[in-house]
Amino acid sequence: MVDHSQLPELPESEEDEEVLGTPTFEVLLRNGMVMASGSYFMAPPMYMREADWDPDDKSRLLVTATDDSLWYADNVSHEGKVNATLRRLS
Repeated sequence: MVDHSQLPELPESEEDEEVLGTPTFEVLLRNGMVMASGSYFMAPPMYMREADWDPDDKSRLLVTATDDSLWYADNVSHEGKVNATLRRLS
């Protein structure tokens, strides 16, 4: 598991910047094991703190982000290399 708790906080920008893409939070898995995580076009950036498979749905990955928000991805394969886009749990 990757520990991102020791990463320094990025300074907040004084100016609003134009977002150049769709904000996403993703994880990379290999054979069901999370290898890396990260957010794109989100400030501040988020990383995965913890990931577990849903006990009631073996194809659903549940993720807790560094800001304690909860995310999920459905229909995630346990085989091969998978890039899963996460959605926030409401």
